[in-house]
Amino acid sequence: MSHTKHAICDFGLHKGEPYTKLPASFLTWMIGTNHHKREYANTELKRRERAATNQLTAPSK
Repeated sequence: MSHTKHAICDFGLHKGEPYTKLPASFLTWMIGTNHHKREYANTELKRRERAATNQLTAPSK
């Protein structure tokens, strides 16, 4: 699912913020509480993990 790129949180403390800007702790909370939009959170956390992995394994100049 790539629906987090432009998805906006529509509830709670982070209402109106894009999922790409939400704290990891909030996304983890969404998954842990079985929130009905947990797939947005899961997708975003996986995106961040891929980004971090790519940055860590990229050859340095």
